[in-house]
Amino acid sequence: MGNIIKKINNTQNIIFLFGIIIYGICLFTITDIALMLFVTYVIACALNPLVDKLEKKMRRNLAATIVFGGFVCGILLMFLPIIIIGGKELAHLAEQYPQYVVQVKEYIMTSPVVQEFANSGGLISSITSISKGGLYLFVSMIFTYFLMVDRDKLINTVLRFFPKRSRERIKEIYDISEQKLSRFVSGQFIASASVGLIVIIGLLILRVDSAVILGCIAAVLDIVPIVGPAIALVICLAVVYKLGWTIVILTTVIFLFAQFAENNFVKPYVFGKFMDLHPIVIYIFLFVCAKYFGAVGAIFAPAIAADTCVFIEELYLKRMDEDLEE
Repeated sequence: MGNIIKKINNTQNIIFLFGIIIYGICLFTITDIALMLFVTYVIACALNPLVDKLEKKMRRNLAATIVFGGFVCGILLMFLPIIIIGGKELAHLAEQYPQYVVQVKEYIMTSPVVQEFANSGGLISSITSISKGGLYLFVSMIFTYFLMVDRDKLINTVLRFFPKRSRERIKEIYDISEQKLSRFVSGQFIASASVGLIVIIGLLILRVDSAVILGCIAAVLDIVPIVGPAIALVICLAVVYKLGWTIVILTTVIFLFAQFAENNFVKPYVFGKFMDLHPIVIYIFLFVCAKYFGAVGAIFAPAIAADTCVFIEELYLKRMDEDLEE
């Protein structure tokens, strides 16, 4: 009993214990902030290998600035075709069929759902949610940059809260986690690219103009579950509607097939191969994360699954195996 009290009565262990308790409280009470920090961590893990390579030729802060700037520009360039193509096609649709636009507008304004939404303060709530989302995005970008610039300093600072004999093991676990999360980003890229490729091939067979651009839009929006593919389909149908109902129906079939192939074949295989996770584990985390964390949770469900499995494997299962061998 005395030995146990002596082990507990250690400043570092007490601080670490309080840190675990605070983290648990944050995880279940302020899930949006906890998820924001995790997303930040995932992005930093994906970009850090590039920063490490550039660091051999220049200072780390300059390397991090270049990589981070390229990442932000890449995100903006990916969404630029969506804004241009989608805006032009929807404007063209409004010019060709103005009566439909008027009817839709009148229906929306007189809809009981819209009226109830306005009377209940839904508009203010939506504006607040959008503002909060923008703030979270801005803070997440700042955190990502500093996680890239001061990665080693931050790791060493965190390790100081652990006993010296455990620091090397904790650092090893962190490296494994970072590697898994970096693979998640690669897996997500391959999955989204598969959707874009299927859409491009299908639309080229149908001889649709801007097939490559529309396929790229489908690939980018595929990152957002359910809503993203739906928006991509609407944009695509706005482009092909003038070719007749047969092309419209076939285009819808192509989109449905692309989603079916991705969700049932590409994602389970790619995430299982890259991250060493069984598809059943990925699906379980997908359902749970979508329920408690929404669309963002569904996007990062494989990353959450990988990180959780790393900690279970390294902190519990391996130790159990070692105990059995003894």
